[in-house]
Formats: sequence, structure tokens, C-alpha cells
Amino acid sequence: MAIKPYRFEVSEARSVKHPTLPNIVKHTFLVPARLFPKDVPTGANLRDPVGMNRQVYKDVKASLEGKEALPGTFDLLNLGITIIAEDIEVIDKRIFDVMIDDDYGIANGGHTTQIIYDCQEDDSIAEGQHVEVKIITGLEGGENHTLRVDIARGQNTGISVQPRSIFELDGAFETLKAIVKDQDWAGDIGFKESDKKDIDVRELVSVLELMNITDFPVRDSKHPIAAYEKWSAPLKKFGDDYEDNRTDPSKRKYAAFEPLLLDALVLYDYIRRDFLRVYNETVGGRAGNLRIVEKAPPSKGRFQFRYAKLDDHDQRLTKGAAFPILGAFRNFVVVDPETGTAEWLGGFENVLASWRELAPELISETKQAIRDIGNAPDSLGKNRNHWANLFKTVRLHVMQQQLDTMG
Repeated sequence: MAIKPYRFEVSEARSVKHPTLPNIVKHTFLVPARLFPKDVPTGANLRDPVGMNRQVYKDVKASLEGKEALPGTFDLLNLGITIIAEDIEVIDKRIFDVMIDDDYGIANGGHTTQIIYDCQEDDSIAEGQHVEVKIITGLEGGENHTLRVDIARGQNTGISVQPRSIFELDGAFETLKAIVKDQDWAGDIGFKESDKKDIDVRELVSVLELMNITDFPVRDSKHPIAAYEKWSAPLKKFGDDYEDNRTDPSKRKYAAFEPLLLDALVLYDYIRRDFLRVYNETVGGRAGNLRIVEKAPPSKGRFQFRYAKLDDHDQRLTKGAAFPILGAFRNFVVVDPETGTAEWLGGFENVLASWRELAPELISETKQAIRDIGNAPDSLGKNRNHWANLFKTVRLHVMQQQLDTMG
């Protein structure tokens, strides 16, 4: 047994005595993530921080980096870290030495801790990010050994099976698999939470939702913002659609839009890849300095645009900024009344040509939205007015195409 001090610099701190076991004290620190101390022991954590490629942990990392959530909200979105310690020494009002036994330490939050360390190494933690650290002291003494073990065990029972794993087992993704089976990236899709893959099936379902003109008609004021805001929402709709039409899968609502999936993913790549060039050439400024543009971390290398087979790049438009633009192209989706299958107005080449024509205007509107509501991807991805403005721009373009055809 070795007890060592670990220096915690905090923004806020509070402590409360346990009402039943008065020797035990529960401390709560709000710690700037960039200052979380290195090498805190993890002896009390029953779950090693493995499987870091799982999407749930990629989402946590993106949140810490401010890519998929508002910077400064990490402690509100994450359950934090729980530590079993021997004692706490007050060094200053906001500086504490936490005395930790190597055999105990972190009881829960090992994955969060590893993500913080990785982002500290990459210097990629967004400004203002904090992590909530809960520290339990007063468990010293042989009579409390069982309680220490019970706390460690109880802190590691919170991960439940995610819906996508259930849907995969149930066969809900078979139609998607059939669509992508000939793509060279088909083997890179993770259909359940334990899959260590680069592409999450929820991304495919969310892109499909952006083209859903049944729930989001082009003449309506509703937009599929949940496709960005909450991946679980379109995933649940997709799974429920499968369950409701299990006896006749052809009647599934999403069956109508699945033939557009590969094209929509290609357009998604073009939007994310073209944004920097078009912004720099036509709007002015340097797109690479915007927070809605993400940089590939050194460990990743360069971003791939495998759907459209475009050249790799070390930067790309974030999902929060790209989804409202991609969703605006729902204006090109129509359903053939005879076949019940969705198709593109004028064909997909017309859609790509329209993107190239509209890109300067859509990117200019994005720049204005940044000025109005902020330079965070999450702000754009959740802003109803921004979605509506981009949608109207593409709508006017489609209407003008139709008038030109009639003329």
C-alpha cells in the first residue's frame, strides 16, 4: 500500500458528511479538465478503460473538444469521476492535495479520465470545460474494506445495452447492409456498440432521416433537427418502423428513402470537403480558423471522404454545421406515386450541380449564422432558424429550376 498526494486545482469545491456514517465525507470538485492531475490510481475501477473506439467514448471525446456540444457544458453532460481517497489537505482556497492509496483511487469514470488525458496530450480540450470529481474519504480502517469493495462494485454497473445493439440482433439493419454491401467502406460500419469501427450506423440512419419528406414535408415548417441533436431519436424511429412492419418490410416508411442513402452520403462528403475551399474563395477569411471546422488530431492523420471518394484532408466541416446544409437538399426529394420509392428531382447529378451552384450562398448564410448565434457547431446544429433559412434558399433554387423547365 502506497499513499501519495495528487494536486487538484478546482473552480468550485464543497463537502458534506454522510448522514448515517459520520466518519465518511463526500467531496465534490469542479475541476478544469485541462488541469486534471496525471496518473491518478485506478485500483478501485472494476472496468479498465478499454474499447475506447466505441462510439459512446468517441462522443464523450467530441463533447470535451467542443465539437458536438456547447463548450463549457462537459460537466453537465458527463457523469464525472468518482475517487476513493484517504484524506484531503487544503493547500489554498482552490487548491487541494488528495491523498490516494494506489490500491484504490478512481472507482468510476476510468474512460472519462483516459479521454481527458488523451485530449490533454493533444491540447484539444475546448475552453471552459470542467469535469465533476466526487471524492469519498473516511473509509480507512479494516472494518471499511468491504464497504470500499461494495462502492467500487456499485459504481460500475451503469452501462446498459444500447438500442442499436438490440436492433442489430433483431435484424433491423439488414436492408441497410444490403444497400452498402458493394461499397469499399461497408466493412467499416459498426452496427452494435461493441464494434470497433470508424462509421457508426447511427450516422447512416441520421442522414436517411434528413431526406425523410414523409415526416418532414418540404412545404412544412418542421425540420429533422433531431438527426443532429439526438442520434437516438431517428434510430428509435427506424427501429419502430421495422417492428411495426415486421411481417411486410416493404411497407416500412424508411424503405422509400433507403435508395437515396448512398447519394446522400456522397453529398454529405462534398459539403464537408468543399466548405473550406468555397469559404476561402468566395466568402472571405480563413475557414480553418472557424470552430465549425475540425482538425484531424495527430493520432488520426487526415480525414477520409470515403463516401464520395474525395482526396483526404486534415480539416473538414463539423457535423453540426454540415447537417443543416445537407438537410436543405431534402427539397430535391420526391416520392414516385406509382412505386412509392423516393428519387431526386432531375437526378443526382442535378443535385450535385445545384450544390456547386448554391455553395457560396449557403456558406455565406452559415457565416452570418455564426455572427448571429455563435461559432460553435452545436449552436448551428440545433438552431431552428438556421435550418429554415438554408432550406428556403434551396427551395427557391428548386422552384426556379421547375419554372425554367416549364418555360
